[in-house]
Amino acid sequence: MKKFFINLCLVIFLISASCTNSIKVEKSHSAMKILGENTNSVKFKEADGNILTLPKNPQRTIVCLNSILDIWYMAGGTSLTRIKGEVNVPEEAQDLPLLGSISAINRELIMELEPDFLIVSSSDYQKSLRDFFAKEGIPGVSIDYATYDDFRVIFDLFTRLTGKRDIYQRTLLPIERNVQSIINQVPRKDPPPQICILFASTKYVKVETRNSITGDFCEKLGARNIYNESVIEKATRVDLSLEYILEKDPDIIFVTTMGDIEKCKNRINMDVSSSDIWGGLSAVKSHRFIYLDKSYSIYKPNRFYPKAFKIMADYLYPNASIKLSGNY
Repeated sequence: MKKFFINLCLVIFLISASCTNSIKVEKSHSAMKILGENTNSVKFKEADGNILTLPKNPQRTIVCLNSILDIWYMAGGTSLTRIKGEVNVPEEAQDLPLLGSISAINRELIMELEPDFLIVSSSDYQKSLRDFFAKEGIPGVSIDYATYDDFRVIFDLFTRLTGKRDIYQRTLLPIERNVQSIINQVPRKDPPPQICILFASTKYVKVETRNSITGDFCEKLGARNIYNESVIEKATRVDLSLEYILEKDPDIIFVTTMGDIEKCKNRINMDVSSSDIWGGLSAVKSHRFIYLDKSYSIYKPNRFYPKAFKIMADYLYPNASIKLSGNY
């Protein structure tokens, strides 16, 4: 009986080790980094290399971007205000006073509310806002949020600042494991699927690089963006060239849209699909010209990253039967 128990424990250990290895979470490639912490503060490197010492447990925080506001609430924080818009606004923050838009923020309201911490985006305008209030004695941090790896660093930082590391264990780690499980399930093909991502607004069409939300999904899932070599200084979007797309002839063309979807489709028809070259593309011939849900291609998925990765994996590998665990 003793020998049987020892053997059983060994089998369980080996199975556990095997499962752990199969969903090993990859190292983050975000430009932001947590450099250290003590009881009272966290040392943090912003995406531009600026290093700050941030106070823990702020009591009167203002967050100047809703996608970041959502993560702050996920990490157990609260905000005195929010920015205009309905996407990525937590239910608890719906009725907060509006601070303005992302590029027109009411400084006077910030002064009146007397915050003790400011969280801004990485735009030049919002960083100048952070710098202005730093001179007034209000510490702040600039957050550069573009990809899934950025999300991981932001959530890690925020749970350190709020002092609620139990939320990190309970929320972020399952997200990471689910995403890595999806990545591990995709078949690695040689050559990999060749993709192109069009970004359509009502006024113009561009192409997205691997630095975009969708580009990051595709790269992590083993696809190759035909605009990889066209990345200029980490640009998210670059100018469209139909001749270049024809030359590379991608297997799949994804379309992300900003604004009214029908108007964006009209813009695609005007600038792209009306061209004589369009019908000759492999992606068009095989009906793999796909409009993406903007909830996962323009807006940040945050807690729904596993679902977003699953959707993209199914588009890239429709016969792979990729499974997602958990309720997303």
